[in-house]
Amino acid sequence: PGHPGHPEQNAPARKETTAVKKEESRQRAAKSPQRIGTTNLKVVSAGGDAGDIADFFVEDQKVPIGGMSNRRGLNVVIIDTSMGQVLSAKTYDIWGNPMEENRRLAKDFRAIEEDSIVLVALKDSGMENLDGEALHALQSIGSTLEGRLAFRQGYALIGVKDGEALAERKGPMVSPMVMAEAKLKFAVRPPQAPVRA
Repeated sequence: PGHPGHPEQNAPARKETTAVKKEESRQRAAKSPQRIGTTNLKVVSAGGDAGDIADFFVEDQKVPIGGMSNRRGLNVVIIDTSMGQVLSAKTYDIWGNPMEENRRLAKDFRAIEEDSIVLVALKDSGMENLDGEALHALQSIGSTLEGRLAFRQGYALIGVKDGEALAERKGPMVSPMVMAEAKLKFAVRPPQAPVRA
């Protein structure tokens, strides 16, 4: 302490920068023709030993999502902020096929439009197999993860492409269910049928 550049002296600046980025993310997410109204989002995650869940809710309506291997791994829902609708819902089995699925996740995340809302939930397991490219992809939507999580450790994120997370939760090593919630300042139409994968 007391030395120039010491981490403790930089902490207030980091907190202020994070607060500014979060507010900018919220403001960008609100720039939409569908701005009238609000939308409550909920993302639920649990590892295989704690419920084996990855569910997404838009105004308490469950988003339909399918996938191979019982949706094991990362489940991702993308909301188009300009249209106010769920654009896609996909699964990435980074537990069963880590090399291919990490690559696919990173590629897909690079194609997400700026300011899109991205919901992520882990089902069963897979975060222990994240590689650097997939971790960077998660950070591009506001994740604060700096490395892999443990086997079957729950993870839920409500992120903004090229912005800060609106909500992020990770479970302790014992893997209970975790839930992330956020309120968008614009209306999103809940999907009535499965959306494209």
